[in-house]
Amino acid sequence: MGLHGTFSTATLALNAQAQHLTNIATNIANVQTNAYKEQTTNFKTLLNHVSGTNKSFFAVNTDDSRMVDKQGLILTTQRQLDLAIDGKGLFVTNVEPDGSGDWQFTRDGGFVGQSVQFDTDTDGDGIDDQGSVLSTIAGNTVFGWPANPDGSFNEVNDLNALGPVTINSNQIFESRATSLVTLQANVSAEASGRQGVGLPFIDANGDSRTMTIGFNASTANEYTLDASSISLGNQPVTATIDPPIAAFSGEGAMATPADGLFTVTINDPTGPQVITLDLRQTTQFNANGNIQVLNLEQNGLQEGLLRSTSFDSDGVLYGSFSNGSRVPLFKLPMANFPAPNNLEAVQGNFFKADPQAGQLELRSLGSVSGIAQIVVGALEQSNVNLADQFTKMIVTQRAYSSSATVLRTADEMTQQARDLKR
Repeated sequence: MGLHGTFSTATLALNAQAQHLTNIATNIANVQTNAYKEQTTNFKTLLNHVSGTNKSFFAVNTDDSRMVDKQGLILTTQRQLDLAIDGKGLFVTNVEPDGSGDWQFTRDGGFVGQSVQFDTDTDGDGIDDQGSVLSTIAGNTVFGWPANPDGSFNEVNDLNALGPVTINSNQIFESRATSLVTLQANVSAEASGRQGVGLPFIDANGDSRTMTIGFNASTANEYTLDASSISLGNQPVTATIDPPIAAFSGEGAMATPADGLFTVTINDPTGPQVITLDLRQTTQFNANGNIQVLNLEQNGLQEGLLRSTSFDSDGVLYGSFSNGSRVPLFKLPMANFPAPNNLEAVQGNFFKADPQAGQLELRSLGSVSGIAQIVVGALEQSNVNLADQFTKMIVTQRAYSSSATVLRTADEMTQQARDLKR
């Protein structure tokens, strides 16, 4: 190929090794960047021709790629807004809070809350609600599926179905009237009179009240039920129980009704409230002459204020309220690409979709096992191996030096050929 080809090959080799060193420097600089993905340099032969001859030769060129599919070490931080992805996928973000900007994807789950004011007054204090929107440290807004009123999610594969993950600090959990009371107790088989037990419940106005259920012994193993002591202010309220008779078997278990369920109708002036009374776990054995309560549960809730939020391993953001309820608010989708290493890396530890990466698919954690899970209170570290980078740097330095030697040798040979003319 002659000395002209040698010059070209050596020059291309110098450029290739310089590019490799640039990538090594970038990896070392970001060795402590959360979820940073190593940039690798792939060398490939490059067919070249010598001008004016029929000779051809192979030089070298580079292709860069990122190891997006290589998991980094997960380090615990104990911070509730730090989320690490253990497995495949990326978080979905947008450069604009309303989703009108570019969609960008990241594995850096070091999230923060940006203050936001709503144009609503949920708690009725005369001041607009305050809250926060979940965002990355770089300022992108995090998007997820908003929860439906029943706590479910429309987990569709569509970016337009996502909304900014927002938290209304003044959010209220509306009261829920009691519809079911479950009583686990033992009615004393020795007692001949009335055995009463107080059952708390929440009425339609969200107020906590109590009704007393009486077991009145009639015949052997059989009791007539009544409901009393239900008051609304100073006004007594009546109630009926259907069926009115509870009977136990010789073994002490509920026999009539067979399903152990009773319907209590409370005749409130504002409208009747119907409550199912579950006595399936109530028994009749010899005791101390009075009913013994073992467990009592009711499904009503008073009004509650939002106290805290937290994520679970499926990426669901829950709100915990002062009344003890815990309801889902948002769910983070996982953005998946067939060839994630071909995503376009952009500033801020983000990636943009690229045709070579394939079609975006939004997946729901928990619905497909084995894809990934969220580690709460942890961050994924850079997947750069520092020792490996230093090894590559030494090899690159030697390769660069050797290519420079080839170039210098070719130059000296050219000078010798020139001197032959003298």
